[in-house]
Amino acid sequence: MDAKERYDPPRCADATRRDVIKRIEDWVHHDGIRCTPSSLFWLYGAAGVGKSALAQTIAEKSKTNEVLAASFFFFKADLSRNDGDRLIPTLAYQLVQTFQGLPPFVEQSILQHPDLFQKTRQNQMLELVVKPLIGLLLEETGGVHSNSALKSHPRLIVIDGLDECSNADTQCDLLRIIAGAIPHFPYPLRFLITSRPESHITHTFHHDVGEVAQYDLSADSDADKDIRHFLEGEFAKIRCTHPLRQHLPFQWPPRGTFNSIVEHSSGQFIYASTVIRFLQSRKHRPDHRLEVILGPKPPCEMDRPYACLDSLYTSIFLGIQNPGLEKIQRALGIIHLRSLKSGLFSLSRFTSNRHAIEVLLNLSPGDIFLLFDGLLSLVAVDENDIRIYHKSLFEYLLDPSRSGELQLDLGLAHENAASYIALGKQLEDAWGE
Repeated sequence: MDAKERYDPPRCADATRRDVIKRIEDWVHHDGIRCTPSSLFWLYGAAGVGKSALAQTIAEKSKTNEVLAASFFFFKADLSRNDGDRLIPTLAYQLVQTFQGLPPFVEQSILQHPDLFQKTRQNQMLELVVKPLIGLLLEETGGVHSNSALKSHPRLIVIDGLDECSNADTQCDLLRIIAGAIPHFPYPLRFLITSRPESHITHTFHHDVGEVAQYDLSADSDADKDIRHFLEGEFAKIRCTHPLRQHLPFQWPPRGTFNSIVEHSSGQFIYASTVIRFLQSRKHRPDHRLEVILGPKPPCEMDRPYACLDSLYTSIFLGIQNPGLEKIQRALGIIHLRSLKSGLFSLSRFTSNRHAIEVLLNLSPGDIFLLFDGLLSLVAVDENDIRIYHKSLFEYLLDPSRSGELQLDLGLAHENAASYIALGKQLEDAWGE
């Protein structure tokens, strides 16, 4: 949570995400009188929706209130933070610092098992966490050491960005290990785990780990309101602190600015925060940069207002194995052209994006779920349709200066439609089905 490698981590802006934070805090502090809460809470959502900012904010508040037991923030681009084998030893190290009286029991496990860190993750959880906590309870019960604070309230362990762990099998293994260890903890430990809704993680939560409290941050009804509140505060800071603040127009930002940015954010804080970072540059005029954001023309090569967002999108797409990427690009081209409601794709017989893609790409029933499995942080796929989380996604994919080789070739989408229309009878049969 407070490692220097994570200097200036994302946090929730003041007075935002209040309901979500309260929901999680209530879950942590549940007294269990009326019912026993799940000890696992899965906070999930699309890329850039603000999961890490929430995890950081909750971890900091919990530490201030002496509720935080440990935390781990996965990060795919950092070799020390994308290795799932580091999670359990790191948590054990922090638990030793949190719980008075625990160090001798962990030390004893390590001395008894010199090769412990070469053992399985399940063995490490047992020897580094479960058994030491049981030993501490037995000592406390025997009156040798008093640690009543452990019993008085639950403690929180935050694990952020599980999907950023470099191996999918490891992600699922860690979930199963944590869920399997929870019934054996002699003290109330709560695990807050955040991730994107990757299919393997979703399956593991729903089928392998038992009872789980969960919240879809992408469906947060307060997101637009919170983003607007964030923008209002950040624009006020720019007006007060920017070196060129005295040269900003009297009515700045212009009317409609917040509406435009909130609309483009599509409930994703990453877009709004990227815009603010672009405007905050002390070497540029904020009003001129805002014109770049709001203007109809694409930014010039020297102005990269969406560099952070572009990097996120690029990393997600590059994680897809060929030839799936080519088919996905064609599918997204079809979705985009259909959204324009013009040209070949104005034909009403395509009842949904899913229907159109299956027909035009000659996919077998069910292939659409396999095709988009690697993009579930950017799109939602159900039995009837395919929904894009981010309105800014197509802006990225249609601008070669931003997406490079990932740029959508809309000509291919038109070719797919034209070829099927030319076939006539075959297309009619496909529509009839």
